[in-house]
Amino acid sequence: MYSEFEVSISSIFLAISLICGCLMWVRRKEVPDRSRTYLALMELIPAGCSVLVLGCVILGYNILQPWTLLEPMKSLAGLYVITLAMCYPLEVMRPRQLRGRWLLLLWLPSLVVTLPFLCGLQFQQLHTWSDLREHMLDPDVLLRLLSIAFVTVYSVLLLFIPYNWRQSSADYRWIRQFTFFSQGISVLYYGHVFTNLHFFMPLHVLWSAFVMLYLTYYELYIRILPPPQKKSKLPEPEPATASAVADMVEVEEDTYDFWPNICQVMDEWEAWRNPNTTVETVSTAVGTNRIYVARCIREHTGMTFNDYMNNKRISYMADQLRLDPTQDQKHLYFDVGFRSRHTAYRNFVKFIGSSPTDFIASLS
Repeated sequence: MYSEFEVSISSIFLAISLICGCLMWVRRKEVPDRSRTYLALMELIPAGCSVLVLGCVILGYNILQPWTLLEPMKSLAGLYVITLAMCYPLEVMRPRQLRGRWLLLLWLPSLVVTLPFLCGLQFQQLHTWSDLREHMLDPDVLLRLLSIAFVTVYSVLLLFIPYNWRQSSADYRWIRQFTFFSQGISVLYYGHVFTNLHFFMPLHVLWSAFVMLYLTYYELYIRILPPPQKKSKLPEPEPATASAVADMVEVEEDTYDFWPNICQVMDEWEAWRNPNTTVETVSTAVGTNRIYVARCIREHTGMTFNDYMNNKRISYMADQLRLDPTQDQKHLYFDVGFRSRHTAYRNFVKFIGSSPTDFIASLS
């Protein structure tokens, strides 16, 4: 049976997931893709499962087998939950592409693992690690272990999926952050299904609730959305050619001024528009290391690399607002490479000296 503490934690999770899920569902049409729809489902479906479990606890019926390893319902539910959770970031990274066969491919592992049990395959209860070793090769145990393996794969899946940053409001930092959230949920989930210790359940539920709160806040207040049907004519930044790199390597790095090469990457290729541009990517493009790039930028501009990048972004945005003050500020934020409203607003105030709204008012 569940303790009063576990019931309280589950109730808190239920309240948070219901509030966040309903809020995302109501405001799902404010974005040009289905990201908020997937996020709402990711929050509402676990809430429904919590209602079911709490209802069974109140009625005195425990639907989960106590003190068993790889409890069947937990093993399969974990795979379904993380598969559902992947729909949201994939839609953010690749808007409007998670359709048809791609959606089926995402859910295929869950269907493959579940189908044998729907056809009548019986579960073997595992009470100890000795039971697990003894029945390791049984079909039902292998399927449960396979579901755990898929959870592991899905927790790092985003790191290996290419995406077009010109059409996506994600960047590598956000992808790593979401992967960290997924891995945290997965690790606590492993502890729960492999030990069934009550210690892991509250941590797993609280961490999941925190992730839901953060993602809801991110959608409403941080995420910068791409303009609808945006078609950029800007070329992708190209890496330096092998001959250009070879020419630069022939010169001593301590005496060679990389500033013209940095200006080419920044001004001609407009690498500052890419939210994933770092001092490492620029140093690779010009054929040197990050220390020389950072030092060169500081010598010629007096700014750090990040300030230099953000100054270019804000300067371009200010020029565009001078040409047309009626432009959508959020679309300009996206166009210059920002993916966070807070970061964009803070840098605008830092380099212009006023907020975008005050700046536009001063133009009139």
